[in-house]
Amino acid sequence: MVRPLIAPMAEAAADAKLGPIGAPLRERIRAEAAAAENVGLFFGEDIFVAIGSILLIKGFLEQNGVLVEPLQLSVWAIPTAIVAFTVHAIRLFLVDRRMSHGIGNPVDGKARI
Repeated sequence: MVRPLIAPMAEAAADAKLGPIGAPLRERIRAEAAAAENVGLFFGEDIFVAIGSILLIKGFLEQNGVLVEPLQLSVWAIPTAIVAFTVHAIRLFLVDRRMSHGIGNPVDGKARI
């Protein structure tokens, strides 16, 4: 789910940077906004101790005889989150660069991003 604030802000930034954008590029921008939020939520939530996923993992491990504290799980999730955010930041940089060079916003409306 894309929050009603993220996608319009990204579209407005693209309008300001690229000029009027077509429907295919607008949909691509919305998809990238959704992807950014999903990566942030999926990998970021395991760092926060009091969230359901940490408690679910803790419960599953305890049922299988592995005793672990929620804080330990959160600490071990940090390197994975850093790598995921780095990879996604590079992806978003490359998408932005393609859009800035006109790829994906052609006159005929056929996006190639």
